[in-house]
Amino acid sequence: MLSLFQDINFLAVSLAAFTKVAIGSFWYSPLILGKSWMAENKFTEVDFMKGHPIWLMALLSFTFAFIAALALAFFITPQSTFVSGSAMGAVVSTVWISSSKANTTLYENYSLKHYLIHAGYDIFSYSMMGGILGAWH
Repeated sequence: MLSLFQDINFLAVSLAAFTKVAIGSFWYSPLILGKSWMAENKFTEVDFMKGHPIWLMALLSFTFAFIAALALAFFITPQSTFVSGSAMGAVVSTVWISSSKANTTLYENYSLKHYLIHAGYDIFSYSMMGGILGAWH
């Protein structure tokens, strides 16, 4: 019986997960879209610091990103390249993730700006994860 994970490069999956977390750290920082994101959520940096400890958020973010990268790796064939892997990441994030978030946006009455901040992050980060997985088998 063939192993379900025989074609999976776990180092590539780990790098892809780390890349997603790193992109998120910058995307949601005050340097890029953090101020807009906080304004859309109606909280301040003080509110943010009252939440979960940063080490826990980082650990869980990496864990969830690893699971997402592992799932994405099943869609990316050994013949893939950085470009085709990036395209697959963009398709997955646009068709499944961002469209699902669009539905949530409608029912929870989020603004278009709030949606675009999250959808942009998902599309960009999944494209980069797919590129890594496509380039490094």
